[in-house]
Amino acid sequence: MSGKRAPINTGMDTLASHVGLLADAFVLGQGGAILQQEAQGQRSFVASETLPTDMTAKDKAGLEKAGVRFGAKVEGDDLFQYVELPAGWKKVPTDHSMHSNLLDDKGRERAGITYKAAFYDRYARLDVSCRFSYCLNYDRENENVTVAHVTDSGKVIHTTEPIKYESEKRHDSYDAAYEQARAWLDERYPDWQDPSAYWD
Repeated sequence: MSGKRAPINTGMDTLASHVGLLADAFVLGQGGAILQQEAQGQRSFVASETLPTDMTAKDKAGLEKAGVRFGAKVEGDDLFQYVELPAGWKKVPTDHSMHSNLLDDKGRERAGITYKAAFYDRYARLDVSCRFSYCLNYDRENENVTVAHVTDSGKVIHTTEPIKYESEKRHDSYDAAYEQARAWLDERYPDWQDPSAYWD
Protein backbone atom coordinates (compact mmCIF):
# COMPACT_ATOMS: atom_id res chain seq x y z
CA MET A 1 0.00 0.00 0.00
CA SER A 2 2.94 2.29 -0.56
CA GLY A 3 2.45 5.49 -2.52
CA LYS A 4 -0.93 6.19 -0.95
CA ARG A 5 -2.00 9.60 0.31
CA ALA A 6 -1.60 10.37 4.02
CA PRO A 7 -3.03 13.33 5.96
CA ILE A 8 -0.87 16.39 6.47
CA ASN A 9 0.95 15.95 9.76
CA THR A 10 0.03 19.19 11.52
CA GLY A 11 2.09 18.11 14.52
CA MET A 12 5.37 18.19 12.60
CA ASP A 13 7.82 20.66 14.10
CA THR A 14 9.07 22.33 10.93
CA LEU A 15 9.81 25.91 9.98
CA ALA A 16 7.17 25.79 7.24
CA SER A 17 4.47 24.66 9.68
CA HIS A 18 5.37 27.42 12.18
CA VAL A 19 5.43 30.11 9.49
CA GLY A 20 2.06 28.97 8.09
CA LEU A 21 0.41 28.94 11.53
CA LEU A 22 1.88 32.34 12.39
CA ALA A 23 0.61 33.82 9.12
CA ASP A 24 -2.89 32.46 9.82
CA ALA A 25 -2.75 33.84 13.37
CA PHE A 26 -1.99 37.35 12.04
CA VAL A 27 -5.02 37.23 9.78
CA LEU A 28 -7.48 35.15 11.81
CA GLY A 29 -6.29 35.55 15.40
CA GLN A 30 -4.94 32.70 17.51
CA GLY A 31 -8.28 30.92 17.92
CA GLY A 32 -9.11 31.35 14.25
CA ALA A 33 -5.73 29.98 13.21
CA ILE A 34 -6.30 26.82 15.28
CA LEU A 35 -9.79 26.36 13.79
CA GLN A 36 -8.30 26.83 10.32
CA GLN A 37 -5.66 24.19 11.08
CA GLU A 38 -8.33 21.75 12.29
CA ALA A 39 -10.46 22.33 9.17
CA GLN A 40 -7.40 21.82 6.96
CA GLY A 41 -6.62 18.63 8.88
CA GLN A 42 -10.15 17.33 8.30
CA ARG A 43 -9.95 18.00 4.55
CA SER A 44 -6.54 16.35 4.36
CA PHE A 45 -7.72 13.28 6.28
CA VAL A 46 -10.88 12.82 4.20
CA ALA A 47 -8.81 13.03 1.00
CA SER A 48 -6.25 10.54 2.33
CA GLU A 49 -6.22 6.76 2.04
CA THR A 50 -5.98 6.19 5.78
CA LEU A 51 -7.97 5.51 8.92
CA PRO A 52 -6.90 6.14 12.52
CA THR A 53 -4.84 3.45 14.23
CA ASP A 54 -6.70 4.07 17.50
CA MET A 55 -9.66 1.66 17.47
CA THR A 56 -10.58 -1.43 19.41
CA ALA A 57 -9.51 -4.85 18.13
CA LYS A 58 -13.21 -5.74 17.87
CA ASP A 59 -13.93 -2.66 15.74
CA LYS A 60 -10.97 -3.44 13.46
CA ALA A 61 -12.12 -7.06 13.09
CA GLY A 62 -15.63 -5.87 12.20
CA LEU A 63 -14.31 -3.55 9.50
CA GLU A 64 -12.09 -6.31 8.13
CA LYS A 65 -15.14 -8.60 8.00
CA ALA A 66 -16.89 -5.89 5.96
CA GLY A 67 -13.99 -5.80 3.49
CA VAL A 68 -11.68 -3.03 4.73
CA ARG A 69 -8.02 -3.98 4.17
CA PHE A 70 -5.54 -2.52 6.65
CA GLY A 71 -1.93 -1.77 5.73
CA ALA A 72 1.07 -0.28 7.49
CA LYS A 73 1.12 2.75 9.73
CA VAL A 74 1.97 6.03 8.03
CA GLU A 75 5.71 6.59 8.33
CA GLY A 76 6.40 9.38 10.81
CA ASP A 77 2.74 9.64 11.84
CA ASP A 78 1.49 6.66 13.84
CA LEU A 79 -1.95 8.24 14.31
CA PHE A 80 -2.90 6.80 10.92
CA GLN A 81 -2.63 3.59 8.91
CA TYR A 82 -3.11 3.03 5.21
CA VAL A 83 -6.30 1.24 4.16
CA GLU A 84 -8.12 0.00 1.10
CA LEU A 85 -11.84 0.56 1.44
CA PRO A 86 -14.46 -1.65 -0.23
CA ALA A 87 -15.91 -0.37 -3.51
CA GLY A 88 -18.28 2.54 -2.89
CA TRP A 89 -17.11 3.25 0.65
CA LYS A 90 -15.91 6.75 1.45
CA LYS A 91 -15.04 9.17 4.22
CA VAL A 92 -17.13 12.32 4.46
CA PRO A 93 -16.69 15.40 6.66
CA THR A 94 -19.41 16.50 9.05
CA ASP A 95 -20.11 20.17 9.78
CA HIS A 96 -17.69 19.93 12.74
CA SER A 97 -14.03 20.04 11.73
CA MET A 98 -13.07 17.35 14.26
CA HIS A 99 -15.62 14.76 13.09
CA SER A 100 -15.94 12.72 9.89
CA ASN A 101 -17.90 9.58 9.03
CA LEU A 102 -17.03 6.41 7.18
CA LEU A 103 -19.94 5.51 4.87
CA ASP A 104 -20.55 2.24 3.06
CA ASP A 105 -21.71 1.82 -0.53
CA LYS A 106 -25.33 2.38 0.54
CA GLY A 107 -24.52 5.67 2.31
CA ARG A 108 -24.84 4.16 5.79
CA GLU A 109 -22.53 5.29 8.58
CA ARG A 110 -20.20 2.44 9.45
CA ALA A 111 -17.90 4.41 11.75
CA GLY A 112 -17.48 7.81 13.33
CA ILE A 113 -14.00 9.34 13.25
CA THR A 114 -12.62 12.03 15.51
CA TYR A 115 -9.48 13.83 14.35
CA LYS A 116 -8.19 16.86 16.21
CA ALA A 117 -5.52 18.32 13.96
CA ALA A 118 -4.46 21.17 16.27
CA PHE A 119 -0.66 20.94 16.54
CA TYR A 120 -0.62 21.18 20.36
CA ASP A 121 -3.15 18.37 21.04
CA ARG A 122 -3.29 16.16 17.96
CA TYR A 123 -5.15 12.84 18.13
CA ALA A 124 -7.40 10.59 16.05
CA ARG A 125 -9.81 7.79 16.91
CA LEU A 126 -12.32 5.57 15.09
CA ASP A 127 -15.47 4.09 16.63
CA VAL A 128 -17.52 1.60 14.64
CA SER A 129 -21.27 2.28 14.42
CA CYS A 130 -24.10 -0.18 14.95
CA ARG A 131 -26.80 -0.32 12.30
CA PHE A 132 -29.61 0.14 14.84
CA SER A 133 -29.71 2.68 17.65
CA TYR A 134 -32.11 4.93 19.53
CA CYS A 135 -32.33 8.54 20.67
CA LEU A 136 -34.73 10.88 22.42
CA ASN A 137 -37.01 13.18 20.46
CA TYR A 138 -37.35 16.51 22.26
CA ASP A 139 -40.07 17.96 19.99
CA ARG A 140 -42.85 17.41 22.55
CA GLU A 141 -41.09 18.67 25.67
CA ASN A 142 -43.35 21.74 25.74
CA GLU A 143 -46.20 19.24 26.31
CA ASN A 144 -44.24 17.42 29.06
CA VAL A 145 -44.15 14.33 26.84
CA THR A 146 -41.14 12.11 26.13
CA VAL A 147 -40.73 9.75 23.19
CA ALA A 148 -37.71 7.92 21.81
CA HIS A 149 -36.92 7.07 18.21
CA VAL A 150 -35.39 3.79 17.09
CA THR A 151 -33.18 4.36 14.05
CA ASP A 152 -31.82 2.23 11.22
CA SER A 153 -28.63 3.92 10.00
CA GLY A 154 -30.00 7.24 11.24
CA LYS A 155 -33.51 6.84 9.74
CA VAL A 156 -36.41 6.59 12.19
CA ILE A 157 -38.13 3.19 12.00
CA HIS A 158 -40.07 3.20 15.28
CA THR A 159 -41.27 5.70 17.88
CA THR A 160 -41.99 4.63 21.45
CA GLU A 161 -45.30 5.26 23.19
CA PRO A 162 -45.54 8.83 24.56
CA ILE A 163 -44.76 9.16 28.27
CA LYS A 164 -46.40 12.08 30.07
CA TYR A 165 -44.40 13.42 33.01
CA GLU A 166 -44.42 16.07 35.71
CA SER A 167 -41.61 18.60 35.32
CA GLU A 168 -39.53 17.23 38.16
CA LYS A 169 -39.82 13.67 36.75
CA ARG A 170 -38.53 14.46 33.26
CA HIS A 171 -35.34 12.40 33.60
CA ASP A 172 -37.32 9.39 34.81
CA SER A 173 -39.35 9.60 31.61
CA TYR A 174 -36.12 9.60 29.58
CA ASP A 175 -35.08 6.34 31.24
CA ALA A 176 -38.51 4.82 30.56
CA ALA A 177 -38.41 5.84 26.89
CA TYR A 178 -34.93 4.38 26.52
CA GLU A 179 -36.12 1.14 28.11
CA GLN A 180 -39.02 0.92 25.63
CA ALA A 181 -36.65 1.50 22.70
CA ARG A 182 -34.18 -1.13 23.90
CA ALA A 183 -36.99 -3.66 24.46
CA TRP A 184 -38.30 -3.07 20.92
CA LEU A 185 -34.83 -3.63 19.49
CA ASP A 186 -34.10 -6.66 21.69
CA GLU A 187 -37.28 -8.36 20.45
CA ARG A 188 -36.66 -7.75 16.73
CA TYR A 189 -32.87 -7.51 16.44
CA PRO A 190 -31.32 -9.40 19.37
CA ASP A 191 -27.76 -8.61 18.24
CA TRP A 192 -28.38 -4.93 17.55
CA GLN A 193 -25.51 -3.87 19.85
CA ASP A 194 -23.01 -5.82 17.73
CA PRO A 195 -21.49 -3.35 15.20
CA SER A 196 -20.95 -6.14 12.66
CA ALA A 197 -24.56 -7.41 12.75
CA TYR A 198 -27.41 -6.88 10.25
CA TRP A 199 -25.57 -4.89 7.59
CA ASP A 200 -26.12 -7.46 4.83
